Order: sequence, then structure tokens, then C-alpha cells
Amino acid sequence: MHRRSFLGSLAAQSLLLTGTPYLWAMGEKQNGENYGVTTESSTKVTELAGMSLEEMRDFHLKDLWEGYMPYWDGTIRVDEKYGGFMPYLKEDGTHVDTIKRMYYQGRGIWVFSYLYNHFGKEKRFLEVARKGIDFIYKHCRDENGYWLSEVTREGKYLRPSENIYGDMYVAMGLGEYYEGTGDEKAREVCIDTCHKVTERIVSAEYMHLGGHGAGNEPGTKRLGTWQHFLSALTPIARQTDDYGVKMMARMCVINILERHWHPELGVCFEQLDDQFQPYRPDPTRNNRAISGWHSIQAAWMCMDDALRTGHKANFMTALEMGRQSLEKCWVDGKDGGESGLDSISNPEAKPSITSRYSAWGALDDAMVFTLLAIEHTHAPWAMHWYKKVFETSYSHKERMIREGLLHHPRRLFLAPQIIGRMIERGGKVSNFCDT
Repeated sequence: MHRRSFLGSLAAQSLLLTGTPYLWAMGEKQNGENYGVTTESSTKVTELAGMSLEEMRDFHLKDLWEGYMPYWDGTIRVDEKYGGFMPYLKEDGTHVDTIKRMYYQGRGIWVFSYLYNHFGKEKRFLEVARKGIDFIYKHCRDENGYWLSEVTREGKYLRPSENIYGDMYVAMGLGEYYEGTGDEKAREVCIDTCHKVTERIVSAEYMHLGGHGAGNEPGTKRLGTWQHFLSALTPIARQTDDYGVKMMARMCVINILERHWHPELGVCFEQLDDQFQPYRPDPTRNNRAISGWHSIQAAWMCMDDALRTGHKANFMTALEMGRQSLEKCWVDGKDGGESGLDSISNPEAKPSITSRYSAWGALDDAMVFTLLAIEHTHAPWAMHWYKKVFETSYSHKERMIREGLLHHPRRLFLAPQIIGRMIERGGKVSNFCDT
């Protein structure tokens, strides 16, 4: 892959994105059809954050091709010798280490499969994804069908399957690869991986070891678990219509919207006890925290799944959960202070920016949430929040987490699709919420 080929394809990619049908796209029905135009409202959205819809769509596309993709140019991060991905670099361009973590192998397979599926069917992207899949098939699955958390660059064992998010991302990557290729092995391994993830996360012994922070006592329920798993399950449910996958997705949505989300407090608890109840205050550790980032991701992922199933009540519940999460967890920097979306230690606490870079990553998901809200409701608050999040994000472009293989490229993929649908409707709201 070469920088020139990435940058030279911007105009062509814009035409491909807007001029050809998607496969299964985020925000569509189970059958792959898109929602139509409402007959119950005459409102129109013609601009976002001071740009026309066309300008905003093309802004995201340009940032994808000129801002993000050159970061993956050449062999520094994409391992063309062995297959797979090594995202961590020092400032001088050398690797922190050459360990291959399943957390990033699955994400990388997803990114390049998605590029192939939705941005012109370019074989170079499919080849990167295929080499990644060949690598993990050969080196990274244990005798139980779980995915090893870490291997060497060459594929030698380092750590067992401790970080279950790696398994979730492998499922997401294999599902996307299957969508574009019809590869039956990818579909079978993807669905089997989903069942093996479920087997562990519903276990009374599950302790959340090795992923997204410290582990927990057995039985603890984590918002991040359901939310990240749902992000893999919803597209697979669209692609395969597999009943088991659909039931796993339903489990995640119920756990998020009916258990973690507490509308009377306006928060979505990150941790619940083994009975799905909020923990009491504990002086030895923070077990009542609310993650603004996880909450906003959970909101748009539940909305996306509701669009798949046609479940308006779930969509509206998730919409309100996301709106209140923004209100609760947003920091407006004053006198040069930091702005952004962060966490709070308990429902009564005020947010504070603990890491400007983690807060910047959350802005990618906040943009996806607000765009989905605008597309299907035209709510003024959603327009206000999109403008605020967009302008905050691009006030410091250098803080964007471009070495990641999920949040940032996902926003650059999904935003043009959502805005493209808005353009196709002539700026009118969709008919999803029609009574």
C-alpha cells in the first residue's frame, strides 16, 4: 500500500460511497432496506455545524483518506511479512514492541474488510484482511475455540484468552469479511466465537480479567462487555439472520437499557453486582462510576440494533440515555481548560477531564450518536450537540487517536453513510419514528 494510492482515490471513493448501494449498512433494517421519508413532518436539515450536508459528508471522507489512511501506509503497522497488525509506535517510528494482541487483530480485520465492502471493493484492502485472518487461524486459536490474547509477531504463544474483547473484535472482523466475500468458514467461526463469548460472560465465575481496566469479583456485570459485544452482534445479525446471534444481541440490549441504564438518575452504571443492581459505595474501590465514553457508545449501538429490528421503544430509550449521558459527562472548558466527554465517579459527581486523549477518542462515538439522532428525529438538541462535539474534536486534530483500529475509523466510515442517507431523503427526517 502506498500513500499516493490512498490520497489519489478520494474523489473516486466519494462517488462510490454516494453512487452505489451498500451491502448491509449500519442503520438499516434486518433485510438490508433503508428507512424512507416521513410524511408526518415537513422539517428539513440542510446543514450541520455550518456546512451543507454535502460538504460535511465530503469533509469526513477527506479526513478518512488524507488523515487516517496514510497512517497505515506501508509495512510499519500492517505486517505484510507475517500478516496482522502492530499499532503501537514510538515517536521515532519504531515499535514499542512487536507483540500481536488479539484486541487489535480483530479490529484490523474489520477495518480493512469494511474498507473493501463499502469503499470500492479494492482488492488491496481485502488482501490485508485476508492475511490477518490467515494469521489468526494458523496461530491464535486454542483447543477450546477461544482466541489467544497475545502472540509474538511470528505467532508464538504469549498469553491465553484473558481479554475477551479480543474475541469480540475477531467476531466483528470475521463477520465483515464474510459479508464481502461469502466465505463460509469466516461465517461459521464468527458465529461460533459469539457463542463462546456468551458462554463466558454469562458465567457466574466471569471476572472481566485482562480487558478495559482491572478485573472484578466474580459475577460483576460490565456495561463495556454488553456494549462492545453488541457492536459485533448487530452487523452479524443483519448479515446472517442467525437466530442465536439475534438472541445474543437482544440479551445485550436488555442488559443495557433495562439494567445498567437508570433513568431516574440519568446515568448508565459501568458496573452492576451479580443481581444486576448498582453497588453500594465502597471506600476501597470505585464501583459506582459512569463512563461517558461507554455510555454514548452503548446508546448509539442500541439505536442501531433498534433500527435493525424496528423496535421504536428501544430506540427512544437509547436516544434519551445518550442525551442524558452527554449532559452528565460533558465538560465545557473555561479559561483555556479542557472540554470533552469523560467519566464521573458516581451519579452525583461532576465530570473532569482525566486524560485529554481518552476524552478525544470518546468524541468519535459522540458524533456517531448525534448524527443518528439527527437522521431519525431532527431534534434541536441533537443538532446543538453535534456542532459542539464536532467543533471540539477538530479544535485539536493532533489529539485524534489515529493509531487505533476502531473508534476513529468507524466514525469516518459511518458519518458519510448517515449523512449520505440524509442527503438522499432531501434533508427530511426518516419515517422510522412515525406513529
